[in-house]
Amino acid sequence: MSVFTIGGLLVIIVAMCAYIGGIDERKAQNVTTSPAPAENVQTVSTTVAASVSVTAPAVTTTLPPVTEGTTAPATSAAAETTALVTEAQEKAMPESTKEIIDKYTQLVNNFKEKKPAYKKKEFQALPEEYREFGSAVNVLLGIASNYMVTEEECEELVREAGSGDIVWDMPVHNTEKGCVLTDYDAVSWAKCEDMGDGTYKISFSLKEEINPQPTSAETLVPVSAHGAVMQPIATDELMTEINKITSSVPGIGVNDFSLYHRDCEFICVYNPETDEVLSITHHIVIDIAADIKFFMADINGSARLLNEMFIYDITW
Repeated sequence: MSVFTIGGLLVIIVAMCAYIGGIDERKAQNVTTSPAPAENVQTVSTTVAASVSVTAPAVTTTLPPVTEGTTAPATSAAAETTALVTEAQEKAMPESTKEIIDKYTQLVNNFKEKKPAYKKKEFQALPEEYREFGSAVNVLLGIASNYMVTEEECEELVREAGSGDIVWDMPVHNTEKGCVLTDYDAVSWAKCEDMGDGTYKISFSLKEEINPQPTSAETLVPVSAHGAVMQPIATDELMTEINKITSSVPGIGVNDFSLYHRDCEFICVYNPETDEVLSITHHIVIDIAADIKFFMADINGSARLLNEMFIYDITW
């Protein structure tokens, strides 16, 4: 009884901390989606190619000859030159952290706004080597896996062009924004690579955050760095759900818990000629620490939640 009750609390904590799992926002918003057919999907490769330096091509403009009684269209030519330079700069590889984050933001926001066709897979895991709650509770932590989707069980979602599901499939949820990050100091590292096949790959990670909160769909003003790029669970909502369970069980409670978001990696492959996104990948790592009260005893421990999200086969 005692172990199962404690395990049940941990199941709630772990299961509700899933990247898009937990409190189902679609149900809260009474949003319905059409079931997507399952298809086989090839493994999404994130192999990093050698970085290649790209220099924007020089722009030259030849003005038409001036004949008697006419004036050279200097203003028009200057405007054309400026437009060509701007276009060349946009196609150049972003280098600084600000340039990379701004480019990622532009790309994913355009992806959500234009709504091309795409496929998606998302699954979770609780690696046993990162569970530290003692052998008895470790067994019960395994039960939490039943509340998640494993890689083997994951079904492929197929979305047609113009699908409204994109606002939920890609954070920030319930909006047409895929990124609202403006705090460049929150970035741990960022890079853009020439993949050698006519595409660029942006990848970056954020500095560790404890209990990052999601961005409000109403204001779109980020209150955390991870909440500006992904969709973390709101800790107050999580605690509310936990309290609903524990309030009817004397002697049982959750003193505290923390969700450490670390080493999360966000990846976007795109065509620099058209600025069309070709794939989006989110590798999410959350270390969960909990202090659970069982009558006179306090039980401390931790577990790691991994969430993988792949959006691919994008057709513009």
